[in-house]
Amino acid sequence: MTSILFQLAIAGTLSASSVEKEPIYSVLALPGPGDRIHESWAQPGSPSDPEVETPAVEDAGIKVDGRLDDKAWEHAVLLDGFTQFSPIEGSEATQDTHILVLVDAEAIYFAVQAFDESPALIRATLTDRDSYTYTDDYVRFILDTFDDQRRAYVFTVNPYGVQHDGLWNEIGGGTGRRGRGMFSPIDDNPDFLWESDAELTPWGYQAEIRIPFKSLRFPELAEQSWGLQVERKIQRNGYESSWAPITASVANRLAQAGKLNGLRGLDMGLFMEVNPFATGSRNGSVDESDNFVHANPTGEFGFNATYGITSNLTLDGTFNPDFSQVEADAGQVQINERFALFYPEARPFFLEGTEIFGMPKQLVYTRTIQNPIAGGKLTGKIGGLSVGYLGAIDETFSVGREDIYVNLLRARADLGTSSTIGAVYTDRTSNSTDFNRVLGADARIQIGGRYTFTAMGARSFTNDAVLRDRQDGTMGSLRFERAGRTFQLNAEFEDTQQSFKPGSGFFQRIGTAEANSRMSYTWFGQRGAFFESIGPSLEVKAFWDHERFWRGEGLEEGEVQLSSRFSLKNNVTVWANYKFSRFVFQPEQYEGLFVKDPVGGKRPFRPDQELFDALPSATVGIWVNKWEKIRGNVRLTRSQRPIFDRWYNVAVEPANSFSGEARLNVYPTRSVSAEVGANWSRLTRRSDGVQHSTAIIPRAKLRYQFSRALYLRSIFEYGSQESIALQDGVASLPLIGCVDGDCSPRSGGSNHDFRIEGLLGYEPSPGTVFFFGYTRQMVDARAFGFEDVHPTQDGLFVKLSYRFRL
Repeated sequence: MTSILFQLAIAGTLSASSVEKEPIYSVLALPGPGDRIHESWAQPGSPSDPEVETPAVEDAGIKVDGRLDDKAWEHAVLLDGFTQFSPIEGSEATQDTHILVLVDAEAIYFAVQAFDESPALIRATLTDRDSYTYTDDYVRFILDTFDDQRRAYVFTVNPYGVQHDGLWNEIGGGTGRRGRGMFSPIDDNPDFLWESDAELTPWGYQAEIRIPFKSLRFPELAEQSWGLQVERKIQRNGYESSWAPITASVANRLAQAGKLNGLRGLDMGLFMEVNPFATGSRNGSVDESDNFVHANPTGEFGFNATYGITSNLTLDGTFNPDFSQVEADAGQVQINERFALFYPEARPFFLEGTEIFGMPKQLVYTRTIQNPIAGGKLTGKIGGLSVGYLGAIDETFSVGREDIYVNLLRARADLGTSSTIGAVYTDRTSNSTDFNRVLGADARIQIGGRYTFTAMGARSFTNDAVLRDRQDGTMGSLRFERAGRTFQLNAEFEDTQQSFKPGSGFFQRIGTAEANSRMSYTWFGQRGAFFESIGPSLEVKAFWDHERFWRGEGLEEGEVQLSSRFSLKNNVTVWANYKFSRFVFQPEQYEGLFVKDPVGGKRPFRPDQELFDALPSATVGIWVNKWEKIRGNVRLTRSQRPIFDRWYNVAVEPANSFSGEARLNVYPTRSVSAEVGANWSRLTRRSDGVQHSTAIIPRAKLRYQFSRALYLRSIFEYGSQESIALQDGVASLPLIGCVDGDCSPRSGGSNHDFRIEGLLGYEPSPGTVFFFGYTRQMVDARAFGFEDVHPTQDGLFVKLSYRFRL
C-alpha cells in the first residue's frame, strides 16, 4: 500500500510538465506494482488464464485526456501479469503494465498504466501517426473482432498519445518489420477513426483509448468473444512483453491471444461516411522549345463514400478520386538491375479495406491502376467466408488504346482454427478483344501450430488487339514453413511460364522455375547479457529457365549464403553474410548481341561462362537503437557480380562491386526529427579496372511537429546514376545489338537530378486534412555540380478534405 499512497501524493499534483492537476480516481483504484486493492479486478488476467469477462456500462462518459480520472474506470476489468517474449521468451516483464478494459453502447475503452523504474529514460516524440514504433516506447492493442486468428485490428499509442494503427494479417499482407530485421505481419497503411491521449508521469506514463464500434467490423451475434493481445515495448533495451504469453514455437501469433468474453448486444448502428475533397494545383514543365513554362491553375473536386451494409460488410465508392501522393517515392538504384523494382502502394483508396487481396504471390498490385477515373469496393466477412471486390476505370493516354476497366474479385474461406482456402479473379479489359484475365486459387494449411503449408496456382489469359497477340500461361508455387523459437526452416518452389501475364499483379521474374530453402538456429543468452541472441542461418537458391527445367537441363542461376545475426544488449543488432553465386547463360540468349570489330565488322558475342562461376559476396551491417537522440543503421557489401545487358538480360563480364546504404535519424527535441541517408553502388570491370557504373542517392528529411495534428516537412533528394558502354571483356571492344540488320551500340548513360519538397500539413484525424505544398525537380549537368542547373518540373498544390461520419 505504500506505493499507492506515494502515487496518490504525486499524481494529484504533478504531470509530466509539473502542472497542477485535479485528484484522479485512478490513483484510488489502480494498484501500484505488486498491489491489488479492488476485488472486481481479481480476474484471471494473468498468463495462466488470459481470459476475462468484459464489463459494460450504458454510457461511460469518459473524456479521453490521458488522465484516467473518470469514475467509469471503477467498473473496468484489470489485465496484468505481463511476460516478456523478446528477446527472452517466457520470463517476467522487467516493468509492470496495467491495462483496464470497459465497453459501453458505442465503444470499447482501454486505459494504460505503464510503470517504469527509470521514467527519465522513456522514449517519446511528438510525431505523425504510424511513424514511431522503431523509435518510441509504446503499448499496442491487437483486437481480433471475429476471433478467427487470421486478421486483427492494431491500435498503438506512445507516451504522448500519438496513434499508430493498421491490420494484422496472419496469412500474409504485412508491410513493415517487427524490429531487428524481422518480418512483421502488420499492414500499417489503413487508418481508423479512434481517440487517444496520454501523458508522462513521475512513475512512467498513462494513456486512454476509445475505439468506436463504427470503426470496427465484427459478427452480427447477440453474444460474442473477441481475441485480445496487449504488447508493450521499451525502446532503450528492445524488451517486448505481452499480456497473453507469446512463443515463437507457434506460427500463428493471433492464436496465442487472450479473450474478451461476454460482449453482448454490440451494434454499430447506421454507419455511413462521406469524405469530400477539393484540390488545386499549378504545375510547371519544359515545353517543346526547351522553355520552362507554367500551366494555368487547375482545380478538382471529388468524394469518397462508405456505407456499412451490416456490421461485417462494407461498400465503398469514389467519384473523381484524388490519388495524388503527398510524398514522392524514395529513389532506388536502378543501374545494372535486371528486373522491375517494387514500389509500395501509397494511395488511401487502395490501402484501406484491401487486405483481403493479400495472397502468397502478388496477383493483385494496385499500382497497375495508374490513372483511375472512378472506383468502388465491397469487402467484408460473412460467417467463415471473407469476400472482396475492387473495380476501377483506369484512364489511358496511349495512342490506339481505350480506357481500361479493372475488376478484382477475391474470396477466402476459413478452415479449422488457422487454415484458409481461397480464389481470385482479376480482369483488365479495354474492349471486347483487348484484355488480361487471371484466375487463381490458393490454400494455407497449418498443422500442429508449428507447420505451415502454402500452395497457389493461377492461369492468365491475355489478348492484345493492337499487337494481335494472344498468350495464355500458368504459374504455381508451394511453400513449407516450420516455426520455432530456436530452429526455423522454410522451403519454397515457384514456376511460371513465359506466357503467364499477371496484368494486375507484380512478379519480378517470369518464365523461370525457382527453388529456395533457408534454415536457421538461434541461441539465447541471459537477460541483460551482452549477447542476447546469436542466429546463424544457411540459405540456398536456384533458378532455371522454365522450359529447361521441365526438360531436366541445368540451372541458370544459383546461390549459397551463410549468415549470422547478433542481437546485442541495449537494442543493437549486427549481421553478416557470405555467399557464392553462379550464373549460366545459354548461347541462344545472346542472339542479336555482337562485338564490333575495329574495321567495322561484327562477330557474335559469347562470354566465357567460367567467368561467372563462384562469384563471392560479403555483407556486414549494424542497426543501433541504443541512444535516445540518435539512431541509425549501415550496410556494406563487397562482391563480384556480372555486368548485365538489361535489354537481353544476359551477363557480359564480371565486375567488382561495392554497394551499401546508411541511415541516421536524429531527434534533438520531442517535436523535431531529421533523417539523413544514402544508397550507393559502384561497379568496376575486372578485365581492365575501369569503372563501369556509379550510383549514389542521398536523401534528407526534416520535420517539425507543432502539435499532434500540425506539422511542417521538407525533403531533399539527389539521384546521380551513370554508366559507360558495354564491351567485350577479353578484347575490350564495344558491344552492339542488332535487330533485323539494324544495329546500335550498347551504350551507357547518365542522369543527375534532384528534388525539393515542402509541405505544411494539418491532419487532426484520418480523412480530415489540409495540405499546402510545393515540389521542384531539377537536372544537374554533372554529378553534384550545382552549377548548370535547370528545372524540369515543379508544382504548387493545396488539398482540403473532411471526413463526415453519420
